[in-house]
Amino acid sequence: MADQFRETTVRVAGVDHQVRTEIEGRVRTVAQLESAHAKAVKAKIAELRGANIPAYRAAVVAAEATSERMGNRWLEEQDAVRARAILRRAERGTVVSHASPWAADLRPLPKFRFTGEIPAYLVEIGADHYATPEAAQQLALI
Repeated sequence: MADQFRETTVRVAGVDHQVRTEIEGRVRTVAQLESAHAKAVKAKIAELRGANIPAYRAAVVAAEATSERMGNRWLEEQDAVRARAILRRAERGTVVSHASPWAADLRPLPKFRFTGEIPAYLVEIGADHYATPEAAQQLALI
């Protein structure tokens, strides 16, 4: 049955990580399954960010050096502030609450819902791939 599990692939640095949550134990309903899976995905992302802490520290050092070299101009100082905030959040294991243009992979997580039902207004554009009719026309697939 499609409602018995949820599975998500998280790609970090070109490596895929599977997160799978099944109905078992304390998770008994679809709503509980979706909530537990969302928490599992967020925990996996926090874990993977924790593995990148040395790279974040290097980014902080580089941003601070650039800021000092440029005479502590506002833009460079803000890059250093953002880099320190990203490092701090990665060390705490929290999800970043803002987006910065130079760290696209650290944008906040969008709200998501898992369902086995395909809405009637979507058009199939490939095997298990769906799009709105407008998007399909732009892709010249209809």
